Amino acid sequence: MGAYLTPLGGVAVQLINKTGAPSVKGSLVCPSPSTDAAVRLTETDDIDPCGVILNSGVSDGSDVWVVVSGVAEVLLEDSTAATRGYWARTSITQAGRANITAAVPAGGTITAIEAHMKEVGHSLESVTAGTNKLCRIFFHTN
Repeated sequence: MGAYLTPLGGVAVQLINKTGAPSVKGSLVCPSPSTDAAVRLTETDDIDPCGVILNSGVSDGSDVWVVVSGVAEVLLEDSTAATRGYWARTSITQAGRANITAAVPAGGTITAIEAHMKEVGHSLESVTAGTNKLCRIFFHTN
């Protein structure tokens, strides 16, 4: 295991890929419930995401770099765009993806507080809608 500063300015740590498939850059992950020092994909509408896969093609069970803070590229929910400065959260429809379609999280209710726990950061760029699009964000969690 190790850590390093990525070329984009993210802090990455080495963990075990337990997504069940080769890693995909930009996938949102959280701790594996079955393997020590490992990550799995976030589920749809997941709370407490903890990182972003840095590199594609790492086989399941092998060490993979995971950005845990700073600048990272996340996979957008298919068919959604991202707007610079908007709030980023886990996707409601696709596991391991981000949704960046709201300027700010909803506020004022207990439900809104729970939704805020799904935050993954804030968009640093605008990206058009499409399939398997990456968006650079300032990654942080609550």
